[in-house]
Amino acid sequence: MGSYVSMMYVALCALVAMGCAGASTGPASSSGETAATPEAVPASALTGEIAEPYERAIEAELRKIDQGIAKGPYKADWTDLEKHEAAPEWFRDAKFGIYWHWGVYSVPAYGNEWYPRNMHLTEGSRSYYKHHVETYGEPDKFGYHDFVPMFKAEKFDADAWADLCAKAGAKYAGPVCEHHDGFSMWASAMTPWNAGAVGPKRDLTGELEKAIRARGMKFVTTFHHERSRTWYPRPENHPTWPTHTTDPVLRMLYANVSEEMFNKIFLAKLGEAIDKYKPDLIWFDGQMVQIGDAYHQRFLAYYFNNAKDWGRDVVVTTKKHQYPPTISVEDFEKGRADRLTENVWLTDDTVSLGSWCYTQDLQIKTVSRVLHDFIDIVSKNGCLLLNISPMADGTIPQEQQDVLLAMGRWLGTNGEAIYNTRPWLAYGEGPTRMDKGGSFTKGLEYSGQDIRYTRSKDGKTLYAIALGWPDGKSLTLKAVKVAGADGAAVTLLGYAKPLEHGTTAEGLLTIQVPPLAPAERPCENAFVFKLEGFNVSLNAAAVAEPPEPPATKPPAKKAPPKKAPAKTPQASTTPTLSDDLVLDASEAGLTGSRLTLETKVGQQRKNIGRWNDVDAKAVWKVRIPAKGTYNIKAEVAATSASRLAVDIAGQTVTVDVPDTGGYDAPRIIDAGKVTVDAAGEVEVTARPADPAKWKAVNLWKLELTPVP
Repeated sequence: MGSYVSMMYVALCALVAMGCAGASTGPASSSGETAATPEAVPASALTGEIAEPYERAIEAELRKIDQGIAKGPYKADWTDLEKHEAAPEWFRDAKFGIYWHWGVYSVPAYGNEWYPRNMHLTEGSRSYYKHHVETYGEPDKFGYHDFVPMFKAEKFDADAWADLCAKAGAKYAGPVCEHHDGFSMWASAMTPWNAGAVGPKRDLTGELEKAIRARGMKFVTTFHHERSRTWYPRPENHPTWPTHTTDPVLRMLYANVSEEMFNKIFLAKLGEAIDKYKPDLIWFDGQMVQIGDAYHQRFLAYYFNNAKDWGRDVVVTTKKHQYPPTISVEDFEKGRADRLTENVWLTDDTVSLGSWCYTQDLQIKTVSRVLHDFIDIVSKNGCLLLNISPMADGTIPQEQQDVLLAMGRWLGTNGEAIYNTRPWLAYGEGPTRMDKGGSFTKGLEYSGQDIRYTRSKDGKTLYAIALGWPDGKSLTLKAVKVAGADGAAVTLLGYAKPLEHGTTAEGLLTIQVPPLAPAERPCENAFVFKLEGFNVSLNAAAVAEPPEPPATKPPAKKAPPKKAPAKTPQASTTPTLSDDLVLDASEAGLTGSRLTLETKVGQQRKNIGRWNDVDAKAVWKVRIPAKGTYNIKAEVAATSASRLAVDIAGQTVTVDVPDTGGYDAPRIIDAGKVTVDAAGEVEVTARPADPAKWKAVNLWKLELTPVP
């Protein structure tokens, strides 16, 4: 191995042996079980696949986790874990948090945070590889690990970062603890590739945890390391590249390890972070299917049991319900719901228009774009986790700070309409509406005609938030019918005088807008009208729900017309490109006369339904991270046996769908394996396998899992 790696290995072995690299092992148990320490791990438990100090630390942490699970009250099974409350009161109250993509990938500052992967792609999109070779050399001459000593974080100040989050109005905050690149941003005993031992040589997460809690905020840790093993390309024509390495230290960064070892590392890192930092919220990226179910259950049981000991209510978030919705909060990446929902959810979005991490050409969103999206999220029962992109040295660029500080000023004036509120009977009204909810939704431009509603917990106060200064001298809230308005009051938050108000002939509330010049207004970008003492009800005709699809023309009949059936929202005919190997129904492009998205009674997720047309099909576009073999599974339901074909990369596998006991009783069925010859975008199609024998099937998702 290279000289840097050799020296680092010797030094880190000594650090781990002395317990100085962030070891999280605890004292011997009072109940008699073997102490969970590296020294107590027998040689027979070691595989030799990775460097011994870290394998011992990992095995010790896993033993500690299992001891914590054994103490209860939560067991490592889905039924028992559902006793956990997914969205506790503090999370529903908090609404707004901040995190940051910051790490070794911030050093090249090129493209985005996928630089560690894309620098190895010699086919297809070659811009990263070309840039890397021209700037640093071939990956076997200058690998991603060679950026580590360049990541010094010399200007990082945890207190300054926490101050900025507090001034922005955040109620929870924290770091990306580990991205796909395999570098841990804390002082870890589980890997040599951690910020406490190399690079900054500081416990960055520990410093942040102390600073954030000192300012009254909840502490967040986010993890993206579930996909690292299949994320790094290992091109056959470049066997000397470090992604192929079997060096016991270097392979731990590039995740070139067995599936079993990878699962152990995944869980041990989570356990250590729980032990050291007691996070209030743990956020996960996609592709959790790459980790075995038992490891997920052990993580959750250990986390929930520890939270009971701490006396805290904790939150876990996942994308696309990769944990059951009774256990975790659903997260939408760069998107949000298009309507008011019963369950609380989370949006993770970034302050920029492109990369999640800092790059030299990063473009920052306007304050109005960030604020309007946030208000829309809250009105629909969502919360926001907003990303910023610090530079490698620990500097947060002023342009990003300005957006956060503007958010803080607005919340300082209008926070009572956001914090500790709950959705009203409708989320809003106005002309600007989303075409489709979910992840990666399109940006919208709102105006003063767009109103979003929230209410106080006791329901006595209604807030109408105009996403711009209203046009004209009066504002009529078309969704709000009022009665019994004697003694009621309307105020504009941040403006001292009460506002005159009245009602239309239909009973809709009309507010007289004060004639204020922009400089005289209490804030910018959005304005909150506070309604107190009114007996309000909903005028459903004005609700800003997504537009419904056009109704089909009914056949001509002489009989009196019957009441039209309720319309079901249609999915797009164009699939959404996804980096996630879990292909959700809502991301598919649907073609066919009746094929549609629906939500079955008792389910929280959308499924593809009404699949009676044998020519109908669902199509996804997915970015495959690496060539290789993938196992295909489908979550389906039916009332009669049927067969669903899945086409991918010129191959077809078949899902033998049984009678699941109802269209609302899905099961996950293994369809077989396909081999993909190259990384990149592929199209996945689900269609009836045998049109002559087709029986309708409901489909929730397809899962592609890399086969080791």
